[in-house]
Amino acid sequence: MVDAKKSSSVDAKTYYQLGNDFYEKADYEKAIENYNMAILLNPIFSEAYFNRALCYYQLKNFEKSIIDYSKAAELDPPNSIIYNNRGDAYYRKQDFKEAVKDYDKAIQLNPNYLKAFYNRGLSYASIEEYEKSIEDFSKVIQLKEDFAEAYHLRGLCFEYANNLSTAIEDYEKALKLNPDLTEAKQHLEGAKAKQAQEGKTEGGGGGAAGGDIKMLQKPTMTFEDVAGMNKMKEEIRDTIVYPMINPELARHYGKLGGGGILMYGPPGCGKTYIVKAAAGECKAGFINAKLSDLLDMYVGNTEKNIHKVFELARKNSPCILFFDEVDAIGGRRDQGEGAQYMKMAVNQMLYEMDGIEAHNENILVIAATNAPWDVDPALRRSGRFSKSIYIPEPDTTSREAIMKMHAKKRPMANGIPFKLFSWATNGYASSDLKALVMEATDFPWKEAYLAIQAKTQQYLKQGLSQQDAEQRANAEVQPRPVTTNDFLKALSKRDSSLPPWYGQAKKQIGKQEELTVIDGKEHKKIGEPKMGPEERAAFKELLKQIEKRNQWWHKTKTKTIKFIAMAIIRIRAVLPV
Repeated sequence: MVDAKKSSSVDAKTYYQLGNDFYEKADYEKAIENYNMAILLNPIFSEAYFNRALCYYQLKNFEKSIIDYSKAAELDPPNSIIYNNRGDAYYRKQDFKEAVKDYDKAIQLNPNYLKAFYNRGLSYASIEEYEKSIEDFSKVIQLKEDFAEAYHLRGLCFEYANNLSTAIEDYEKALKLNPDLTEAKQHLEGAKAKQAQEGKTEGGGGGAAGGDIKMLQKPTMTFEDVAGMNKMKEEIRDTIVYPMINPELARHYGKLGGGGILMYGPPGCGKTYIVKAAAGECKAGFINAKLSDLLDMYVGNTEKNIHKVFELARKNSPCILFFDEVDAIGGRRDQGEGAQYMKMAVNQMLYEMDGIEAHNENILVIAATNAPWDVDPALRRSGRFSKSIYIPEPDTTSREAIMKMHAKKRPMANGIPFKLFSWATNGYASSDLKALVMEATDFPWKEAYLAIQAKTQQYLKQGLSQQDAEQRANAEVQPRPVTTNDFLKALSKRDSSLPPWYGQAKKQIGKQEELTVIDGKEHKKIGEPKMGPEERAAFKELLKQIEKRNQWWHKTKTKTIKFIAMAIIRIRAVLPV
């Protein structure tokens, strides 16, 4: 019995060491498989739980990382590193209060634990408790006097606390220790500029804050300029257009009163285009807040620009305020390593959406994103972007309408079967369909161009001048229209651009598949998604699409329909008209 236990212990250590080897090679999946075996053979192997937690952390599966760190802490309570690392996982989950609790425990066990003080300082800064953050960074500097980044971050906290002179001193100290600290340079310039212009202009230290953000006055385009998407248009009419046309009636029924709408979906499917059309439909003011207008390298200017654009909307109400690629402005604050100051942009958005001084009754804020999982969850709560509209890839009817719309401006032969091509392009984005029409047009265009060039050379050899040769060549060559065969050739070279996006979406919000090897056999385990159930509920339409696309019958059906549609088109193309 003793020998068996000893053998089991040796085997567990062997798997543990193998896991360590894979970890060193950054093959975290393989490392996890071996730590799984080590834990299976020795369920109280604290180091295996700890190292498996490290792997999950590297894979950004913070829930599992926390579970393993908790088990390791249960088996090895005096280990301060475990609490610090679990605090890091909570921090990455944006649960800053829990992170602080773990850093407190780590510091209690090790009163000179530099990393724990540093990380707790970051957590306090994230919840805007700048005095506590400054205390922690000061302790870090006491423990390590040449820590340039600690001076830089303490400087940021002083700046956010409106103590510019002390912030400048810390930035200068950081740069003296590390002249290559780019962010400290930028923040020093911004702080000095703000200090110099404080009380003179609203713009602050350069950049876009002092410039004008222009408003696009009442777009002339309407839903008639948007091909297809009829179901989506009706939803947008109910949500955006009708309430903006008659705000008093909408307010009476609680349909309008500030807040916003988040439009999300795959790239190239017309989110920006349809918002402009919606603004044209309701004849409201329209502000397209572009990233180039908002983001600024100087500290504080991005927040000022966000405030300015909201003020512009309030002065021109009723108004639609549109933020494209909102994930770049309102990204998750748990992903801001190396740029902690960017979380202030999110805080400013939150304040403008539902702060004490926010007066947005006649303003509809719309945001669009291709990466909804990167939008800070706080921005999706009630009173902010509480309603989500999924803008999917175009359906069959819409695909036909989109191709016809783009074909209308080009010379087309009669009888091109756009209906059949719409079946053959299932899963294509609107931008893919536009590109398809353009690529089909390229064939006759290039033929005509080369024919004209050849004719021109022929007449030049006969002694005609360059001008006369070109004129005769252009007159004689008759460019042909775009034909069905041109579309077939273009389609054979172009696949949908959306599968990589759906793959990324599945990775971010879908269920996770985990392969483990036990006794030489592969076992597939369906794990919980990275995103919590409450967050996932906001993206139910996208989740349906992800689940459907992963079904074997859907893949078979899509391929079969495309094959049949292409076959019918080819047959029709060779039949006499």
